Order: sequence, then C-alpha cells, then structure tokens
Amino acid sequence: MKKILIIVLAAVLVVTAGMFAYTYTTATATISVSAPTSDFAEITAENQTGPTVFGKYTNTWSEGNLYTITPTGGYTGDLVIRVYLVNAGALNRYYEHLNMTVRYTSADNATAADEQAIDQVLSLQNSSVLFTWANNTGTSPYHVRLTGGSYRLHPWKTLTGGSVQPQVWCEIVQR
Repeated sequence: MKKILIIVLAAVLVVTAGMFAYTYTTATATISVSAPTSDFAEITAENQTGPTVFGKYTNTWSEGNLYTITPTGGYTGDLVIRVYLVNAGALNRYYEHLNMTVRYTSADNATAADEQAIDQVLSLQNSSVLFTWANNTGTSPYHVRLTGGSYRLHPWKTLTGGSVQPQVWCEIVQR
C-alpha cells in the first residue's frame, strides 16, 4: 500500500511541476515606455577664472557664480544639484589645504534656494556637495555660487610652467 501511495504522489508531482514550468516559461508581459520630450533644466557654466597659484602661496577664493541653472518653464518636479571637485586627487599633491564654500542661490545671489538653506564646503577631503531644490522655491535663474574659501600650497612645492586649478563639475537630476 505504501508503494502505491508513493508512486501516486510522485506521478502527481511530475504532472503538476511540468504544468508550472510550462506556464512560467511561456508567460509574457508588455511594458510601454515614453521618451521625454524636453529637458527639465538648462545649465550654463559661468566664466569663472580663479587666481593663478604658484609655489608657497596662500590666498582666498573670490566670490562669484560658478553655474547658472534655469528650470524649464513647465517643469513641475524637484531637482537635485550635485557639485563635484573633479581633480581632487591631482590637487592633493600640490595643496596643503583647499576649501570652497558653495551655495545654491536664487536670482538675487543672496537668498539660499535649496531646502537646507546652508552653505556647503568642497574640500580635498569632501569632493562633492548636494543641494535639493523644491519647485517654486526662490526666483529663477538660480546659481551655484562660490561664496568664499581658502587654499594653501604645500610649503615644499614650487610650481613651474603653470598652475594647478580646481575643476568643478555640476550635475542636475530630477528628484
């Protein structure tokens, strides 16, 4: 009796597993994706040139706009603005310290437009900062603005034939 019961259970398992496998491998689904029709913001790099740095030099950064950001008129979402110090590895060999205070401002360059409303610091140890912008906060166009900071070259370094300048990159994504 036990043998018959085991044989029947094995036969049932073989039949049902085969049907499950057939259904699993033959099921299909269709997903439709629509491509965006326009950009959500326009970004423009400002003509910001820093000082020429040379051996055994200490100074501060001058204030000015790094980037101008203009959200598209019909855009109703929020944005995330990330600013990077791209060449921190190269700068580390020449600078004893380097820090740049950066702010995301409204058109007047005085009012913070990001949700945190604080200045953030790019440095050799912290090479990216993040700003979050909620739609309809502040007045367009917005600016990624350098508001201060300082730098000092290593005392034993002497640069010849040019200078090593920070390279700043700005990326905007939808939130």
